[in-house]
Amino acid sequence: MNGKIRLLRFALILVVAGVVYWQRDRLVDEPASGDRPASAPQASGEKIRGYDKFTDARLVGDKGNDGDSFTVRADGRDFVLRLYFVDAPETYLSDTWESQQRRVADQAKDMGGISVDQAVEIGQQAKAYTNSLLKGKLFTVYSYWEQVYDSDRYYGFVELPDGEYLGTKLVRDGLARVHTKGPGSKEKPVPTPDGSSFYQHRDMLDRLVGEARRSSRGAFGF
Repeated sequence: MNGKIRLLRFALILVVAGVVYWQRDRLVDEPASGDRPASAPQASGEKIRGYDKFTDARLVGDKGNDGDSFTVRADGRDFVLRLYFVDAPETYLSDTWESQQRRVADQAKDMGGISVDQAVEIGQQAKAYTNSLLKGKLFTVYSYWEQVYDSDRYYGFVELPDGEYLGTKLVRDGLARVHTKGPGSKEKPVPTPDGSSFYQHRDMLDRLVGEARRSSRGAFGF
């Protein structure tokens, strides 16, 4: 009798393990439906690995736009997108807010130990670079609506017509540091839309920082 009970328990464990295995992509890649903020846009088209995919995104001119955060219009709605993984320097140095001054100093330190004035210059270059790649063009946005500090900004990826992410280009050209969070969390990292793992993508960006440093590109060219 005890042997039959043990056999049934073992069979039940196998069934549960099988269900978890076959649902592993859904469990890892897709956020719970309750994670979506009520104000987040709803994509009418394709979903990729849990992300809403907008293929008709356009840049919207806004004074708050910079190298890594900007307003986009997609599927007929406007929202502010903040790039995953990368952080371009600020485009100005506040004469009032110490927290902003500390942020610029931290950016300058991480990007080769340049001065805060040089960091601001790189931030302005990053803004112009992003604007040149996006203005007047269609691009693809992926997001599953993780909010930036409970603000009206949402993290996401921008895929350019050549298939590369905007964040990747900014890092390669020495115009951004690898600093901002990636999708998900340390406890439950989420793959990128192209299927690279959280850590594969971050490590790739770290290698590009080394290449930019060796080639004296962007911040590493001062």
